[in-house]
Amino acid sequence: MRANQDRTKLWYLKNLDIFSHLRDEVHEMIADASVMRKIKKGERLYLQGSADKNIYILKKGAVKITKLTSHGKEIILDIFKGGSIFGEMSAIDPRERDESAEVVEDGLICTMNRDRFQELMQAVPGLSIKITKMIRFRLWKIENRLLDLVYSSVEQRLAKTIVNLLEDFGIPHDKGYLLKIRLTHNDYADLIASTRETVTATFNKLRKKGLIDFEDKYVVVPDMEKLKNLCW
Repeated sequence: MRANQDRTKLWYLKNLDIFSHLRDEVHEMIADASVMRKIKKGERLYLQGSADKNIYILKKGAVKITKLTSHGKEIILDIFKGGSIFGEMSAIDPRERDESAEVVEDGLICTMNRDRFQELMQAVPGLSIKITKMIRFRLWKIENRLLDLVYSSVEQRLAKTIVNLLEDFGIPHDKGYLLKIRLTHNDYADLIASTRETVTATFNKLRKKGLIDFEDKYVVVPDMEKLKNLCW
């Protein structure tokens, strides 16, 4: 059983974009330095303000990164799919977590402590550069979302959120594209800094316009280009 678990861990590691270029012995080093386990929807991996110093490698499932504002409002900064690394700031910033991580869909995750991750970055040429680029890209995404909150309508923000989520969680469907992740209207509200009631009303408006539909609580987008046109 142990050998099968290790092989599964290695298979996932080799299929992560950030680790795909590494040699087999480095994949084995990462596997030895990390612990893989199952995660369940609703599980909190770490909390804002905690002293958690782990780096997380999401093999399967989905995890949302949230932050409480000074007014006590929760906002969703990002949602990660399988194949993502997160919590990486603990490798370069000794301060407490300034965000929380919660499981959105059941899956598998590997956990590595900060010291082992720092050793890995020093031992593997180019890895620290990749991590730095990843952090910059994520900060750029957050900055752009903040601009959307200021200059875009709720309808535009919701449409853009659906389009962005389709990039990671969209699959072809006989009616267009299906968003293969179940988020509540509260989740969408936290993504676009709105309320659940406003999100529900906006979903209904988009549906009446024929821009979205629903199938078994999943969002379906019949025409991606029409929805994109609403974003701007």
